[in-house]
Amino acid sequence: MSDIWKIYGIRYTTQPSRPAHRTFLFGEPDEETGGLDYYSWVLVSENRAIVVDTGAAEQKMKALGRDWFGTPSAALKLLGVDPDHVEDLIISHAHWDHVGDLGAFPKAQFYMNDLEMESITGQDMSYKVMREAYHMNEAQEIAGLVYEDRLTFLQGDGTFAPGVDYTLIGGHSAGQLALTVNTERGPVVLATDAIHFWQEVEHERAFLIFHDLRQMLAGYRKMYAMVGGDLGRLIPGHDPLIAKRYPVVETLPDGSPFILDLGAAPIAW
Repeated sequence: MSDIWKIYGIRYTTQPSRPAHRTFLFGEPDEETGGLDYYSWVLVSENRAIVVDTGAAEQKMKALGRDWFGTPSAALKLLGVDPDHVEDLIISHAHWDHVGDLGAFPKAQFYMNDLEMESITGQDMSYKVMREAYHMNEAQEIAGLVYEDRLTFLQGDGTFAPGVDYTLIGGHSAGQLALTVNTERGPVVLATDAIHFWQEVEHERAFLIFHDLRQMLAGYRKMYAMVGGDLGRLIPGHDPLIAKRYPVVETLPDGSPFILDLGAAPIAW
């Protein structure tokens, strides 16, 4: 089995404008961050596909006024991946914008860190402010996967498949995972939401939503060390610069990026 993988990011919706005070801790009200792009990801080798997060439910994003580009599960078909036959789906964390389409993968076994399940079904959710990034229906659906024997719990750090390792970062959420993926250009760290923007690492700028602030900041340093300081090998979860820095595989009708090759070397910086 090959241990060389492609990493594709599906840019399924965007918030074109977002002020810093709604993005970063101590952000200035008159500072603009450049918006927020939302992604689902898929890792593809010569004989296997691993989906990472499903993206949000379409109706929820549209209700928030987001620009909707297409359901990630449907977009997978453009890459030759049939969601009906996907066997492995990693949940990086259970925030609502990452787990809104679990039902589109009827044959998948799901994988999630055990601390994330403890958080979304335990005392953490008794605090209203801590459950803002989670929605009840998605949390209930994830819990139901346990009773269907379709959820496997990951603990700490480990190897998911040859060429794909997972690392417990925490911070943003209790069980936040990052993945290190072996690509043709070497290892690339898919941070998912352990990092939202590159500037969080460059300036140790704290994202506004977190489970443990110190752990989140320590995670920035850890992932920077994991890539040896090469930010081109570190893929954040929501940065609009991603669509400007990596090769485009599929475009939207207006020519804007839809699917990006995140395993390739950056084309701009």
